[in-house]
Amino acid sequence: MSEPEQNDKKQSDRWFPIFCAVMVVLLLLNTFVVKLAVVDGRSMYPTLHDRQLLLVLRPGYQPKLGDVVVIHTGVGIFNRDYIVKRVIATEGQTVKIDYDLNEVSVEDVTLEEPYLNFEEGDPMLPRDERSVVSDTVPEGCVFVMGDNRNHSADSRSEKYGMIDKSRIVGRVVLPVLP
Repeated sequence: MSEPEQNDKKQSDRWFPIFCAVMVVLLLLNTFVVKLAVVDGRSMYPTLHDRQLLLVLRPGYQPKLGDVVVIHTGVGIFNRDYIVKRVIATEGQTVKIDYDLNEVSVEDVTLEEPYLNFEEGDPMLPRDERSVVSDTVPEGCVFVMGDNRNHSADSRSEKYGMIDKSRIVGRVVLPVLP
């Protein structure tokens, strides 16, 4: 082997352990600290867009009113479906949805929701014949809704209902790509 070939081999031998260490660090960060997630659908429009890449903060997260979170649904192929929704209420709080007034209130305080999608007219059509729905969030759960209420499967649906806090992956801290 010529001297230049030996130098190239030595260089590549030096970079391999560094590459492995970087990959391990990235894997650990993704598992325990931050996660990358991708929005699938338009349930959070106009706040988030379909196929938008998100940075999700994981450790020690406690849900708070208004936070946008990623939730592991426990359904889907290989049990790997996730949804992105906004926390509307936490355990013990009573949520009241008035579809006629397009208002959501928590503990009788109407939420200001400038993030709702008004582009298609009425931002919150009723899901059934009731114009007012009220529910109290059970212990260990949160009530979530999408910002595009007419196109969101969320805590109002039988599919998801109240979300157990253990299913929350983390809080969206930053949309990475538009």
